[in-house]
Amino acid sequence: MSSELFAAVDIGTTNVKLAFFDENGEKVFFCQQRCFSTPKDGVSEVKPEKWWATVVQCFHKADQQLRKKVVAICVTGQGPTTVLVSKSGSTVGNAITWMDKRGMEKLEQITSQGIDEQTAVGLSHLLVLNDLLQEEVFLLQPSDYIVFKLTGRLINASFPRRGYLPWYQEDLEKFRLHEKFLLPEFVPTGQIVSQLEKNVAKSLGLDHTVKVVAGAPDFAMALIGTATVEDGYLCDRGGTSQGVTLCSLVKPENKGLIVTPFMFGDLWKVSGVMNTTGAAYEWMSKNITRARLVELSKLLTVKRPTNLIFLPHLNGERSPYWNPKMKGVLFGLTLENDWKTLLVAVIEGVAFSIRQIMELMEESGCKVKAIRVTGGQALNDLWNQVKADVLNRQIEVPKIHDSELLGCAISCLSALTGEDIAELSKKSVKIEKKFYPVAQRQPDYERLYQLYKLLHERTMDLHEKL
Repeated sequence: MSSELFAAVDIGTTNVKLAFFDENGEKVFFCQQRCFSTPKDGVSEVKPEKWWATVVQCFHKADQQLRKKVVAICVTGQGPTTVLVSKSGSTVGNAITWMDKRGMEKLEQITSQGIDEQTAVGLSHLLVLNDLLQEEVFLLQPSDYIVFKLTGRLINASFPRRGYLPWYQEDLEKFRLHEKFLLPEFVPTGQIVSQLEKNVAKSLGLDHTVKVVAGAPDFAMALIGTATVEDGYLCDRGGTSQGVTLCSLVKPENKGLIVTPFMFGDLWKVSGVMNTTGAAYEWMSKNITRARLVELSKLLTVKRPTNLIFLPHLNGERSPYWNPKMKGVLFGLTLENDWKTLLVAVIEGVAFSIRQIMELMEESGCKVKAIRVTGGQALNDLWNQVKADVLNRQIEVPKIHDSELLGCAISCLSALTGEDIAELSKKSVKIEKKFYPVAQRQPDYERLYQLYKLLHERTMDLHEKL
């Protein structure tokens, strides 16, 4: 198997990514292309066909000799994002992304019936769509849609435990959605779905015997790709949005956190998700400072802490507030602040929000023994150092920053060899760099963090009045 490669696809909120890995977890090819839509008036939709076209383009950018070595493909992606497919196999309308705010007024009604907040977001979208549809449709995730294009099979792929899909049959029936929304066949993560369809294999420059392996949502693949598979290990996945997930022996009781069984063993997945963390930085750099292309390394000269407090809630907020009406706030501005300081303040604000989630976990009895970062933020030393300083913890950076992609490759290897995914994860993930908190910054960051929480308390009732 030494010459064989595994292809990993990630349908992200902002980018579509493709990578090839060898059996040792080394990345030998990578392609990233932007493919997104900007929410407007609470609506966030994407044409699924754009995702597929971008995936094809990425494959074509790989050398033909590399493509010939690919033996398996696994796909992951964003969520809860809904792709509707008719019984005839055609898409019905646009995909409704997780950033869409339609139906958010129904969240309280849904969660009051014992549904976790993340699942409730997907159900709220279905309640809106239910009044508009005239036909029965299958529910797919973005990754499922790509699998459908590769194999012709309609499936839902994920881990067979609650918390790893955006919808479940019992929930559809509870809200009388089952008459229009159909669930396709379920295929567990790490199992082979099918071979490529011959015409698709030809168009991608791959052998038609390539196996397509069932993946899981991006947050689950990131846990595998960072080896966050043991008690006390926490994965901070930072891209357009933020996912902070802890593997825990303890099941916490806290309404601000998402708590579901872990993928394997007698463990719990304890999560907090924030809507617009990386998106807030891009918004600030593009629209306010007009310095979108600035290298983050140039911001290292900015004095920290900045003494500014940024609340990064530019599209409502999920954890820990679950309030679609929350707004962003930049507090403490003076004439001395320049554009570089504003950008660093956004990074600090994101770190404060991560600390708040982690604090809730620990207050609920969980232990955080190690923090591993992944995603676009992990590529930059400033983001990593700010997190180390604000959290007052060591930050570990794995060698492969796109952990979702590595998680897909590990799933492929498991499917072909029969080896356990968790054990392969521990063997494949290598820590490349560590960041340590700077002691002299701790008193000021502690003071600002307390103000960060107080600012939320003082402004909470004002968000709905805007």
